[in-house]
Amino acid sequence: MIKKGFTLAEVLITLSIIAVISVLTIPSVVKNYRYKTYAASAQKVYSQINDAVSTIMTDEMASTFSQTTAGVAYSCTNVKQTGACYFLRNYFKVVNDCPGRPAYGSKCLGKSYTTLAGEAVPRFYGDHCIQTANGATVCMEYITASAVLHYVFDVNGPAYPNIVGLDVYTGRIDAESGEVTPWGTDEANCGVKVSDWGHVGDYAQGCLYKLIKNGWVITD
Repeated sequence: MIKKGFTLAEVLITLSIIAVISVLTIPSVVKNYRYKTYAASAQKVYSQINDAVSTIMTDEMASTFSQTTAGVAYSCTNVKQTGACYFLRNYFKVVNDCPGRPAYGSKCLGKSYTTLAGEAVPRFYGDHCIQTANGATVCMEYITASAVLHYVFDVNGPAYPNIVGLDVYTGRIDAESGEVTPWGTDEANCGVKVSDWGHVGDYAQGCLYKLIKNGWVITD
């Protein structure tokens, strides 16, 4: 009887084909998994901000967000806590507390931030930042001229990749309704420098809008 089997050459050719396919497909699979993870985390943080706004308005029986302790100018002293200081400390589960516009490399922020194109982002944005129990960093700043509380969040805090439009997003809380919205509604502005404030807001306008419009799916 003649026993049939694969020759060594055939086995090596098959393994080579499998290796080539793996090299071509595995990076894409890993990238898609990471993108789904970042998008799901962004949706969760966005939901937490919405819940916090609703809760403080209910707790303080305020008809507008500007009537709450959160919807006013920032103060963060032992005597008086208002604005982002009060809101972040009392309505989020805080692991790390970073008041006073923390710098890159602090316990709440990564060592550097960039756009998807690799352009450096000069600094983060916010009077006060916290890192939450799920690892996200949330920063907020009250703009007196427009009476709007802005927020910026990094879904995985100081951890890599720290890229605008991937794990970093910005938005606003309406002074009247308390509606939590993206900052900017032109998705073409995501990752593009559209202003000269010297912080992440220059590059992140439109990113959160794009993510929500895409059904919480990140696209390059």
